[in-house]
Amino acid sequence: MENYFFDAHMHAMNLRHPNFVSLVDSIVDNLGEFVTSGILSPGYLLTPANRTQQGLITLMNMFSLFELSIEEIFALLNDDLAGKYHRRTITVKGKTPTNLVYPPQSYFREGKFHFRDRVYDKYALIPLVMDFSRDLRGEENLAYYTKERENKIISYIDDTIRGIKQYKKSYKNGILEFFPFLGVNPTVHRLPFIEELFSTYLKKSSLFKGVKFYPPLGTDVWPEEAAEREKVEYIYTFCVTHNLPIITHCDDQGFRGVSPKLAQDYTAPSRWKPVLEHYPTLKVDFAHYGRQYNHSPLKALLERPFTSDPWFSQIIELMGLYDNVYADFSFSGVEPSFYADLHLYLENLEDRSLAQKIVERSMFGSDFSVNLAKVESYPNYLRIFEESPFSDEEVHLFASTNVVNFLGGNSAF
Repeated sequence: MENYFFDAHMHAMNLRHPNFVSLVDSIVDNLGEFVTSGILSPGYLLTPANRTQQGLITLMNMFSLFELSIEEIFALLNDDLAGKYHRRTITVKGKTPTNLVYPPQSYFREGKFHFRDRVYDKYALIPLVMDFSRDLRGEENLAYYTKERENKIISYIDDTIRGIKQYKKSYKNGILEFFPFLGVNPTVHRLPFIEELFSTYLKKSSLFKGVKFYPPLGTDVWPEEAAEREKVEYIYTFCVTHNLPIITHCDDQGFRGVSPKLAQDYTAPSRWKPVLEHYPTLKVDFAHYGRQYNHSPLKALLERPFTSDPWFSQIIELMGLYDNVYADFSFSGVEPSFYADLHLYLENLEDRSLAQKIVERSMFGSDFSVNLAKVESYPNYLRIFEESPFSDEEVHLFASTNVVNFLGGNSAF
């Protein structure tokens, strides 16, 4: 594999790909839980900089991406890394936000990607194709035109494949390479469909390089019911056999298809303990480093770092027990304090062997384009990471070596 700088967690999608029916349905049936679930937490989306008019500008910036095709999104990223876009926001309410930082030069120049003092041949993206398929199981509250069942994964797969091929055709000397992951929500599919999906996209053609789970959409990673357990066991056995990794959503927010409480139960890292007990060599990346935004008033008052959150501790425990447990920085890295907190935690950790494991299992990710809810642009997010307190060697591990190890030597699309 060439010398790549990786974004280990990003999304290329538009408004036709998510399932807004399931989202609204989960809110309508659980409105009280939705309000108290943390979606409106000051630490998640409604930061001081994002309120009032600035919040509308931020949302406009993010939703402008959702109007684009996938090939247009890839082209935009290529051009943005090459310095063809210019920053718009300078101050918010008369102040410069701490996370509004930019590199002095474009990252893509002279045919290479430049980051700190290193030069990389390519910039590699791991686009996560999420399975927004729906099965409302005949519930009485279906709206007039909505369908009880809807399979949305195939069209999203087709759009992603077409987007990658079109980018490669349009940008002969483009900087981007692609390692897409295939989303699957086993709850809404029968086992034969999952088997055919994996055979087509993960085995025969090797178009996709891993599997994406999104528990808040209703994925139980270790269900009790025998038929449901059979489906996830097939997935884990397939991944171990073919050395394919899994990326699972792991913060307490995001797109939901079930009640907030059930989403929390399914998303908790501890839910993976029986999975890893049965499949100890399975590669699992806990996205967003287990961030929990639904802070209690006391916790918010004390401004405790995220490294005090229960989910962070659960991830670290799993890293200590299993050699193939990883975590990524996606979305969490919108604020410089995230990297400062993690760096301080590692410096103060008495178990130096565990500290080294964490360094060797952490991966850079952006959560683009969702992260535009908190940063102005892709280079803005990269610059926050570039200015983090981690050493040059640690940054290289996070953005290159660790991701290569996680992918297990799989080549680009």
